[in-house]
Amino acid sequence: MKKFFYLLLTILIQVISVYSQKEISNPESFIKEVQSKYAELDNIVIDFTQEISSTAVEGKQLLRGKLFYQKQNRYRLEINGQIIVCDGSTVYSFSRKAKRVVITNYEENFYSPQNLLIEIPNYSKIQLLSEEKIKDKKVFKFSLSPSRSNPEFKSMFLWIDQNKNIWKIQTEDWAGNNYTFTVQKFLFNQDLKNELFKFNIPAGVKVVDLR
Repeated sequence: MKKFFYLLLTILIQVISVYSQKEISNPESFIKEVQSKYAELDNIVIDFTQEISSTAVEGKQLLRGKLFYQKQNRYRLEINGQIIVCDGSTVYSFSRKAKRVVITNYEENFYSPQNLLIEIPNYSKIQLLSEEKIKDKKVFKFSLSPSRSNPEFKSMFLWIDQNKNIWKIQTEDWAGNNYTFTVQKFLFNQDLKNELFKFNIPAGVKVVDLR
């Protein structure tokens, strides 16, 4: 579930300005703009769907969820009866069905914003592939391909419109797992309450503290 969440955070770092294919003829420079834009983002609220497929399992899994994210590394994810809350240093993963809370320390990993924003573009081949349509909106499709041995992902694709909004992200890992996130609705720089990023452990639930 933690890996699933960090993949979703890729959405947060790709808020950029696209006006025409001609203006982004240099994808590497374009990603530099992504990095500077991220520095200006305070928070984001996203309604999304996630589709998961694998070469090892037949069929696809479709999930719906909502994410609240605020610098630095504070977030709240609500999906399929689960709530994951991070206050910047500690992560609480609560399952209503299992009546259990798992507590861990926050850690940067492949799908963290810092890694995706700073590190991955530095060792990825970036290409602007095509113009497409999502929900009758014109979007630009980019690919990020690893260019070093033993990378943590096999491929990544981004679909971004002309108004600084990303609508779709697709990644594949080396095990053949595919993750596709589609944004249904998003809001930027909202007045988010601090209580969103605090978790009060309910009475009567099992607590697993892994810190």
